[in-house]
Amino acid sequence: MERSARWLRSVATCLGALLLAGCASTLRLEHTVRSAAAWPQPSVALAGQRYVFERLPSQRTAEAAREQEALEAIAAEVLAGHGLQRADAAAGAATSAVPWGVQLVARSVRYPYAPWDAPEPRPGWMPYGQVVVGRGVVSSIGLQWSLRPPYYVRDVALTVRDRRTGEVVYEASATQDGPWSDSPALWRALLQAALDGFPTPPPGPRRVVIEQPR
Repeated sequence: MERSARWLRSVATCLGALLLAGCASTLRLEHTVRSAAAWPQPSVALAGQRYVFERLPSQRTAEAAREQEALEAIAAEVLAGHGLQRADAAAGAATSAVPWGVQLVARSVRYPYAPWDAPEPRPGWMPYGQVVVGRGVVSSIGLQWSLRPPYYVRDVALTVRDRRTGEVVYEASATQDGPWSDSPALWRALLQAALDGFPTPPPGPRRVVIEQPR
């Protein structure tokens, strides 16, 4: 048992070193994006135009609100790259000064393994061979250990509404999957993909590649 414990600690140490070495690299993230737009006067410059984030009732509870605030902070940086500026809550009441409303809906699902991997027993001590002794069969005991990482699927839906008319003028969804756990960099890439081509994106589904530092 002690020998096996030492072996497991060695494996964990090696994996930790590999993960740390990979932290300095760049991720090439592929997204499936679907978007549609009916933006009024798309030729008019967006620089300096203001917006407020709009939340669904389910996004206003304490825990959900904290998660939404973190997502909106990342989205504000991405939207600023397209010329839109976030307005404060007080200014948001006047639609003439703040014409746009932005709504975000995000989801992250963690799976125990990638879709193409077959399920296997949990790691631990288990039989993995047989030794025949006389008429009986004695199973030898060995350690089978699974090092497969979990698999994540994330998606975000973004809509922009004209607060003066109530019309949705931009809608997009982006999906991302891979063995990486949630992080601000991954959500930033998702939002960048959702806003690809904003405010007049190409029609239909497409693949958008975003490179992000880990």
